[in-house]
Amino acid sequence: MKWNQQKIEEYITNQVEENLNLDYKASGSLQKNDKKANEISKDVSAFANSDGGIIIYGIKENSKNKHLPEAIDPVSRNEISKEWLEQIIGSRIRPKIENIEIHPVPIDNSLDKVVYVVEIPQADTAHQSNDKKYYKRFNFSSEPMYDYEIRDVFNRTKFPKIDLEFWISKKTYELKSQFSQMPSLSFGSVELSNVSEEPKKYRTNYWLHLRARNNGKVLSNYINAYLIINSDFLIEEDRDEGEKTQVFMDNTIRDVVDIQAGYPNSIPKYGPSRYDPILPRGTMKLKTINLNESFIDSDNIVEWIVFADNSEPRKGRININKIEIVE
Repeated sequence: MKWNQQKIEEYITNQVEENLNLDYKASGSLQKNDKKANEISKDVSAFANSDGGIIIYGIKENSKNKHLPEAIDPVSRNEISKEWLEQIIGSRIRPKIENIEIHPVPIDNSLDKVVYVVEIPQADTAHQSNDKKYYKRFNFSSEPMYDYEIRDVFNRTKFPKIDLEFWISKKTYELKSQFSQMPSLSFGSVELSNVSEEPKKYRTNYWLHLRARNNGKVLSNYINAYLIINSDFLIEEDRDEGEKTQVFMDNTIRDVVDIQAGYPNSIPKYGPSRYDPILPRGTMKLKTINLNESFIDSDNIVEWIVFADNSEPRKGRININKIEIVE
């Protein structure tokens, strides 16, 4: 993600509230003393132990609603450098969190005034803050973790982590009328058309594609997934009764075990269904769903839930107008 002043200001203009994956910190949160440095280690480790997220250092919160951004409160790069922040995070959290990214965002083209955006991935193990405690994100803040929560985080590497990915493809083609297929009549050098010239008509078809990605570190032997989508977006024969339709998907396949001769084409013979495992960081296409045009310009939410091996169910949701459409 590219960070610049305009993007920072959009958070303020749109009044994006703090949440599980987002936290605002005023410039005073970055100071060269043990108290503030320990707070940094506490907050960063809490994000890693939870779902990952972003801490923006250099945004002042609203005085009446402290979870809403009020204004840019830039940090002096001469006093607090990116290298200092990296050193604090790296030295006061154990084990070290991998793949953290820190983005210095210049404010008003100043060489000194910046906002630091810290992007923190979800960790594969539990990370301890400098005060020897483990923290999580809860109700906009960093809270100590219970023993069972710490053990759950340690177990992340023992189970697959399946997420769903979406894209929409479209194809536009010309509709041919029955008259346009008829030959013209000719008399000597004069050619007469059987029908008057008609304007061309076009139709566009849309398909929603779903793919499973294993973001975990262990093999996923089997998955069962459900997509919950607005019924109006589907063609009539694919809809359930009611406002929402639930679409089932899994990673079963059937192998071709024999080919039987037939006319006009050979007929494949399939064996029994089996689960096709998904390797760590691997993907598998699960389903393609026909859509009608009613989804266009809709802000409706598509939800999904995935069950994989013995891991906890994973849930997600996406605005349908945020799904990429490809030709």
